[in-house]
Amino acid sequence: MALEVRNRKPLPKAETQKFENYALNIDKMLRNKLEAAQRAHVVSYELSEGNIVFSTDAVLFELIDIALSQYFNKLSEQNCNVKVTYTFDNTGVNRTKRVYRVIKADGVRYTLNIYVTTSRFLLNGKNCMEFLEDDMPNINAIVDFLCVSNNIDLKVFNDLLVEKLTEYLSKQSTNALSAACAAITIYNCREDSDKCPGCNRACKTNSVLCTKGSHWIHYHCQKLKKDEIIQLASSPDESFCCRFCKTSDTSTPSKTLN
Repeated sequence: MALEVRNRKPLPKAETQKFENYALNIDKMLRNKLEAAQRAHVVSYELSEGNIVFSTDAVLFELIDIALSQYFNKLSEQNCNVKVTYTFDNTGVNRTKRVYRVIKADGVRYTLNIYVTTSRFLLNGKNCMEFLEDDMPNINAIVDFLCVSNNIDLKVFNDLLVEKLTEYLSKQSTNALSAACAAITIYNCREDSDKCPGCNRACKTNSVLCTKGSHWIHYHCQKLKKDEIIQLASSPDESFCCRFCKTSDTSTPSKTLN
């Protein structure tokens, strides 16, 4: 005998987290955002190996991302099974992806992947069309409400984003070029007889001058991180004290790493 269940509680929206084994390349991500900000202000659809990929401009992507979160929260309160997976890079700070796995009470199911770094969505599952026909109009309504209530003009915001990203990336490129030129200058001034105090081998490449001891030391012997190497290369005129010399004299302030 079938039993009728009344006042059934909403299914909880399960959330999990995943972590990649790499650090997000922020500059590359910003270039992707710049490209997205320059797209036409419409949602474009494309079929790819049975999946549906749709792209938007950068600002509309963020609005849809917010709308999806609100919409799927409501679905989870209507006896729909909604599982959410957040993916971060290995820092645990930068979100790279979000996945919604949806199973509705009537059996409709699909998976929606949100790629934060490229401003694109990937829809798959046997009921993709139901999402486009039934869910997307409601999501668009939320986006429209967000635009009206917050006075958001997509073109104005995208143009501003293009301006700021172009300015930032241009400055980053200039700094990188300056660092490379400085590194070349330092390398050309090096003697083949310079020995690293860490490994006692010649410092022909990948090394930095210790101004305290007037000698060179390899990056790996100093245990320098990538960002520290870039910092040193971009400031060749600043003093630097290696880990072998830093304990011998604390009276003279100098730049010390590790």
